[in-house]
Amino acid sequence: MNLLQNYISAVKRELPEAQRDDIARELQANILDQIDSLREQLGRDINQDELAALLEKLGHPGKVAASYRPATALVSSELMPFYHQVLFSAFGIVLLLQSLKSGMTFLQAEHFRIMQALLQLLSGFVDQSAKVFVVVTLLFYAASVRAAKTGKPGWLTQGTWRVQDLPDQPHEWQAIRGTDIITDLANCGFALLLIWHAFWMPAQSLNGLPVDFSPAMASYFPWMTVLLSYSIAFCLWCLLQPRWDKKKLVLNIAQNILYAVLFLLFAQLDTRFVTTAQGMATMSDLPRLDHAVRLACAAYALYLMYQVFRDGQRWLQLHGDSALIHTSRQ
Repeated sequence: MNLLQNYISAVKRELPEAQRDDIARELQANILDQIDSLREQLGRDINQDELAALLEKLGHPGKVAASYRPATALVSSELMPFYHQVLFSAFGIVLLLQSLKSGMTFLQAEHFRIMQALLQLLSGFVDQSAKVFVVVTLLFYAASVRAAKTGKPGWLTQGTWRVQDLPDQPHEWQAIRGTDIITDLANCGFALLLIWHAFWMPAQSLNGLPVDFSPAMASYFPWMTVLLSYSIAFCLWCLLQPRWDKKKLVLNIAQNILYAVLFLLFAQLDTRFVTTAQGMATMSDLPRLDHAVRLACAAYALYLMYQVFRDGQRWLQLHGDSALIHTSRQ
């Protein structure tokens, strides 16, 4: 029976110390029952080879020990919703920062290589996201272990809540996606970097730019800065309260109308770009570039007006819901 004792000992080594003896006795009793059943079938004692075959049929000691242990996750089920929320928020912040970093690099480059900027953005995002994933997961793992040992929820749990506090959200479109907020923040940040590049770009890179904004277009930049700053504040508000209501829809309609007017003004300008001293010999296709930007401004203004119409329809839906609820309460 040395094989049996060796097998039981190997299983015990894979078990928590507090459970070793109880599980070992249960496992040994189970194996002895199987040996007795095999003896009755054979009508004699089993030999060492038959015992070895029986034990091998049970499986590796580590596998058997694992069957007696409850499955444990790195993050407990109680913390999992909050873990997802924190992780995706952290990924969004990483994407925002990497977008701004790639945008600054793109603007300072001597040659405008969009694919290179996109690859740099993707590489930086993957690298930083991997670090964020490890840190956040370890933090929540530690919280899960502590909660399992103490039997009390840690500070990372959702805490107390009431069903009355759940938001009134009858329409699926009312949930504002985090990816949309991060994208809007990145666009606003990049636009600010673009229009005020003269204040942060090194002199060497600035002097090497082949084109620059025309004075007529630059005259609108102070107003655009105010509007972009408002958009950033609005995005941060949506990040804290990611749900469309009538007030948010009205404010979004107002800012989209202002953006549409601004881009229509850009489209009506005679010129949007001018050639610098460095670019006079290389930017022969400037009129074509200026015309393409003009069309892009007009197209974006039309898209913004579509968003105004869409948000207006959504506001009417919410207003109708409010009127219906008010009528039913009377």
